[in-house]
Amino acid sequence: MRSLPSIRADRKAVDAPILIPAVVLVVCFLIVAGIAVGDRISTEDDPGPRVAATGDTVKVDYVGSYANGWVFDTSLYEVAADERVPKSFEFQMKDEGQYEPMEFVIGEGRLLQKFETAVIGLAPGERTTVTIPAAEGYGEVPQDKLERHDKVHDVPLRQTMSLSQFEDHYGEEAKSGLVVSDPFYGWDVMVESFKPHVDEVMVKNLPVQGERYWAYGDRDQGSGWNLKVISVGSKTATLEHQLTPEMANSVKGVDKDGESFYLHEVDDGSVWFKYADERVGQDLTFSITLKQIVR
Repeated sequence: MRSLPSIRADRKAVDAPILIPAVVLVVCFLIVAGIAVGDRISTEDDPGPRVAATGDTVKVDYVGSYANGWVFDTSLYEVAADERVPKSFEFQMKDEGQYEPMEFVIGEGRLLQKFETAVIGLAPGERTTVTIPAAEGYGEVPQDKLERHDKVHDVPLRQTMSLSQFEDHYGEEAKSGLVVSDPFYGWDVMVESFKPHVDEVMVKNLPVQGERYWAYGDRDQGSGWNLKVISVGSKTATLEHQLTPEMANSVKGVDKDGESFYLHEVDDGSVWFKYADERVGQDLTFSITLKQIVR
């Protein structure tokens, strides 16, 4: 007959395999639960990627354009070099190495305010678009920089000038019956009266009714536009600027004095020339990508 101690020893031997798996199971459950809880806690406490804030030094890429879609500035060489992307008159192409992200301090005031604040809240790699009204950009056009012209206006057919004025204007010496081309309008001009003894030359403009003449610039250089001759009378010719409201800020001109300007506005009866920087008086749209938060 087996003694009591030996029986007890056998019971321990039998119970042990049952208790060990149970303990292991409980431990595994706690580990898994702990991991799950740990994951949940770390997710809830994780602030996510850092975003730009006032006072941060950041680097951004940008493309600046006008309402007509013309790009006037960019930090991206691929945009600057792409001939399919329309560029503004004052856009200046630089060497490839000069195109790089722009660094600035948010809130420092070095750039347009709305440009700087548009970056706030962005994480690196994120993009935003902001439109800045003219008044908050480079300002409205000062009145003394605007010049109004009638859309339909008269031009005298005859003009009197000195011999030197004739030569300066037409590039030739005056003589009776000479026909030259007007350097501004492009139509023929005839010397109708030549009086060298009194230093006087009378010329007659010869515009053709119904014809269009390119004026206010050089077509090959992308400036100027057509003027249409509506009628030709005995003393004047009536001309009409071939301009529409949609062409505002998309046309550059050169006046009779050689001064450059931009077409600012066109309405039913008026044409406005802007003798100011191209950006003045225009809304600006910027596409901005945050590249890096430096510090």
